[in-house]
Amino acid sequence: MKPVCFTRRSISLLLCASLTGAVLTGCKKGDDMFPSIGVPDVQTSQTDESDGTVQTTPENEIRHLSVALPYSDLTVQCLASMLYCKNNGLWDSAESGLTIDTDYLSSVATNYVITNIGCGSTGASLGAVKAWQDEGNTPDLFLAQDSEAMWKGGYVEDLNGYLSDSTYLNAQQIFTGALTNDSYDGIFFAVPHFCSAELIMGNSGFIPSESGKLQTKSTTEDMAEYLLEISEEYSCVPFASAYELIPYLGSAFNGDEPTSYMVFDEYIKDKDSAGEIIEGASSYIRGLYTDELASDSSEGSDPVYSRQAALWADSSANVRAWADYYPGRLYLLHLPCDDATNTGVPYISTYSLCVTKDSANSGFAAEFAAFISFDPDAQMLIYRLEDMTGLMPLTRNDSVWDLISEDELFGHMASDIRQTMDNAVYCPSSYDSKVFTNTNEYTAEFVKDDDEFDAEKCYG
Repeated sequence: MKPVCFTRRSISLLLCASLTGAVLTGCKKGDDMFPSIGVPDVQTSQTDESDGTVQTTPENEIRHLSVALPYSDLTVQCLASMLYCKNNGLWDSAESGLTIDTDYLSSVATNYVITNIGCGSTGASLGAVKAWQDEGNTPDLFLAQDSEAMWKGGYVEDLNGYLSDSTYLNAQQIFTGALTNDSYDGIFFAVPHFCSAELIMGNSGFIPSESGKLQTKSTTEDMAEYLLEISEEYSCVPFASAYELIPYLGSAFNGDEPTSYMVFDEYIKDKDSAGEIIEGASSYIRGLYTDELASDSSEGSDPVYSRQAALWADSSANVRAWADYYPGRLYLLHLPCDDATNTGVPYISTYSLCVTKDSANSGFAAEFAAFISFDPDAQMLIYRLEDMTGLMPLTRNDSVWDLISEDELFGHMASDIRQTMDNAVYCPSSYDSKVFTNTNEYTAEFVKDDDEFDAEKCYG
C-alpha cells in the first residue's frame, strides 16, 4: 500500500436484471435484502467506445486501463493476470490468492495493460480528481474517499448497465448494505472495495494500575469509570476530543438498534424520537467534559500527538499509523454500549471504486472493479501482498476474513466486527461529505454548552 501522510482527523487520508432478463433476485441475508440492479433505458453506458455499440475484444487485441489504486505495481499486475487467467480458462482451481506464485502471474502473457497512477490509502478526494482532470490525467477507474460526492459532482459513471449481470455480485458473498450505500434512486455509481470502522484508540502508558485495561467491549458506564481511574492516577487527558464520538453513539442509546450517523435518517422520519437518542449520546459526552474526563486541544498541543491522551476516537483505517506513532503502546476498543447485554453496532465507512464518466474503457473498468472487490482469490491476494491493517473486506468469504483475523494488531477486532456486519451503519468519512464536515464542526461546539440539538446547523 502506498505511504500516506499523517495529519489529525484528516488522518483518514492516512490514517452496492441481467441484460438478458435474469434479475439479481432479492435473497435474504441477515437483515438486508439483496438489491435488484436495473438496466438503464438507454444503454450507452454499456459501451467501451463512443459509437454506441457494445464492443467485443478479439483475443489478440490489447485492452488498456488506467487506474488509481493504493497498491504496488506488482499487486495490480498480479490482479490483472489473475482476471485474465480466470476469463480464459487458465486458472488452476487448486490455487488460491494465498498460494498462487506471483512470479507465475507476472509471467502470464495477457492482453491486458493496466497502468496504476496511485492514490492515498483510502482513496482520492474531490480535489485530487479535479487535479487529474485539469492535468488531463484522469484514470478510467479510481478508489474514492467519498463515492457519493463523486456522483453528485458528475465525475463518475452510472454502473447499472455493467453490474446488472456481473457474476461477482452474489447475495451470499456480499454485505448488501455496502452495495446499496453506493447507490441513489436505484442507480449504482460505485463498487465498494474495502471499509474501516470507527474505534476508540488507547495509549497503554495510561492504563490504571489497579483495574488494568478496559475490556475491548464495554458499557458507557464502564468507560466513564475507567476514565475516572485514569484521571486520578495520571496527569493526562483521559479522553481527547470526545465530541468526535457523538455521531457514532446513536445505537448505544437506542437499544442496540442500527441508528444512522448522527441520527440523520431517524431525524428525518421522527424528530422527537431522534431527539431523545441525540440527547442520550450528547449528555453522556457532555458529562465527560463536565467531570474533566475529556478535553479538546483548542489551546496548546494536541494531547494525542504529544502522547498525553489516554483515549481518542478514530477510524480503523489509521490503526497502522497510530501504531507506528505509539510503538508497542496502542490498544483498541469498540464503541461503548449503554446496556451490557447489547452486542454493539459497527459504524462502517466504505472506500469504493468509481468509473470515470465518459471513460473509453468503462466496461473493462467496471469488470475489474467488481473482480478485485468481490472475487475471493483477488481479495486474498491483495491482503497477502499489501499492508491492509485496519481495513476490512466487504465480502463474506470466510477465507478472506480468516486471513485478516491473523493480523497481530487488528485481527481480534476484525473478528469481532465481522460478527456484527449485517447490522452495520454506513457513515461518511471524508471532508468531501457536507454532512461529515458539518457534523464534526457542529459537535465540537455543541458539546460545550446546553443548547438543544439544531439539525439545520448540524446537517446543513
